[in-house]
Amino acid sequence: MSGEEAIGWGALGLVGGLLMGQLSLLLERPLAGDEPRPRLGPTYIELALLPLLGFVGFASFALRQGMGAGLLVHSLWILVLLQILGFDLKHRLVLDVVTLPGLVLALALASFSPDLSLPRALFGFLVGGGLLLPLAVISTVFHHGEGFGWGDVKLGMLIGSITGMSLDYGQLYALWALVAGAMLGGVVTLLLLLSRRLHLGDAVPYGPFLVFGAGLILYFM
Repeated sequence: MSGEEAIGWGALGLVGGLLMGQLSLLLERPLAGDEPRPRLGPTYIELALLPLLGFVGFASFALRQGMGAGLLVHSLWILVLLQILGFDLKHRLVLDVVTLPGLVLALALASFSPDLSLPRALFGFLVGGGLLLPLAVISTVFHHGEGFGWGDVKLGMLIGSITGMSLDYGQLYALWALVAGAMLGGVVTLLLLLSRRLHLGDAVPYGPFLVFGAGLILYFM
């Protein structure tokens, strides 16, 4: 795919990012009845961050993969992951209404995804959930659910399903996606602690780091 075509595909990603922002604004309306949330309504996340990431994601994937079924499927997952990233950044919530239908769709599209099949998607589902489940249990028991939550476990299942997993060392995609997300989260958390923008005991949303790990692995699949 030429650079001009990739930019055109990136423009679709920009529009998609805007639409994901609008979807997030619709999904946050029920939160208005909860405890006071000063960040309800449009912010830079919906208006700028998600469109920008949509453009960059679509354009970069198009340059690497070229037009085809694989690009269409990966572009869909970029949009889903963008919604999850933006909503978790803003509200520290990963919504079941996004992840659960996403899981069904991931299994349905597994055969059309690059280097993926239904058995690998199912294996990735189990690995993604199995690795993150103990962290959610520990967070629930010792930290009252602050930090790592059950929404992150479902996100791990979704990431495992869209990246897949096999016993072949070269295709441990779900594992690498989670490891990449954990490493990125660790580095960013350490930098925030050193800069005193974060304090020990503060809750950190893990969803965005898992999303970036998933995006990185999808790009190289």
